[in-house]
Amino acid sequence: MRTPLRVERAGAVEELSAAMRAEKKVMNQLRQRAVLAVARGRHVPEVAQALGVSVRAVRDWVHGYNREGAAGLRDQRRGRRCRLSDAQLESLAGRIRAGPRESDGVCSLRGTDIQHILQKEYATAYTLDGVYYLLHHQLEVSYLKPRPLHRKTDPAAQEAFKKISRSKSRKSSRNTPASGSKSGSRTKAVSASKAR
Repeated sequence: MRTPLRVERAGAVEELSAAMRAEKKVMNQLRQRAVLAVARGRHVPEVAQALGVSVRAVRDWVHGYNREGAAGLRDQRRGRRCRLSDAQLESLAGRIRAGPRESDGVCSLRGTDIQHILQKEYATAYTLDGVYYLLHHQLEVSYLKPRPLHRKTDPAAQEAFKKISRSKSRKSSRNTPASGSKSGSRTKAVSASKAR
């Protein structure tokens, strides 16, 4: 029988508790929670079953924590590098914040419009999902915004129209009853001899 794996660092419970409160990534929190449970005296297979992960993963996390501390529990996986340089990212963020140009031919930049900008101005092809990932994670720009206004919108003319249209509209003279609907038609009962 294997000897139970233990957390060997002094002050592990306090360190892991503080790290969990500060951590934003769910995967790192899961690892910290697993090692914290082992530090509190639970056995590795029990922790693995409770968290829905493999026993091997919990063992690796405990070993990583014993070697490097809380830094040994961070998820080291990285995605594909961004195709744009830092200067290009900064330029693109400024371009998006400035809004559409006359040459864009739109009153609001959508994902497909940003795709075209990336293709034309930065010679880089992105999928639509890639554009939204770039906006949210790289540029930290929200792609949800209120309904756009056209460049030629005249707020004064809109207000004048609202005032005129309210006075000219008439209320319906006939009230429609809420009950007693007249829709549909009545059917007559057919005698058994006619139904054949």
